[in-house]
Amino acid sequence: MVVAVACGPAHQDAGKPSTGPSSRTAKPSPGPARTSTSPRASADARAGAACGTEQLRWKLTRLSSPSPKEPTALLSATNTGTRPCAFDGYPYVEVFLGKGPAVEAKPKTTTPVRLLLNHGRTVEVPLFYPAAPLRAGYCAIPVDEDPRITVQSPHPARTDYGTLVQMTDARGRQVRATVCDTIHMGSPRLRPTG
Repeated sequence: MVVAVACGPAHQDAGKPSTGPSSRTAKPSPGPARTSTSPRASADARAGAACGTEQLRWKLTRLSSPSPKEPTALLSATNTGTRPCAFDGYPYVEVFLGKGPAVEAKPKTTTPVRLLLNHGRTVEVPLFYPAAPLRAGYCAIPVDEDPRITVQSPHPARTDYGTLVQMTDARGRQVRATVCDTIHMGSPRLRPTG
């Protein structure tokens, strides 16, 4: 895969200040549809409406990844709404610098998964990417910059433009996102309860 660097219409408003959802105007194409392995869970998920970005509390945590086979960060989304919703497909994730360079996340696999999120349940998506410069110091987002990160639910409503998230470390302290190549998303999974 190659690095997605864009300066086109999707980023024309990205540098403008935002007080709520991201001002990104282009809608991402939804990820592949997902079905759960359990027939009952599949029936339950079909019964729920698609999760909207505003119904979810998003969190992005940088992990200490000792090897390239381990995720660099973990994106999580908790259903804060009163009703269950279906997390059907991969979320949209973009790291960008105003109207300049941008990196979008791509699914590592096309295996479909469809998850039902009851109130308070959390879905986790592992993110794999190099967080240090590559060949001859190359990094898609310059390491001395502090990029913005926007996320959006897999099947957003027409008026759902996503939201900005801050990257934190495992202790909840804000950290700079260093993204040097394409972000690959692992399959979403429900966080175990208890």
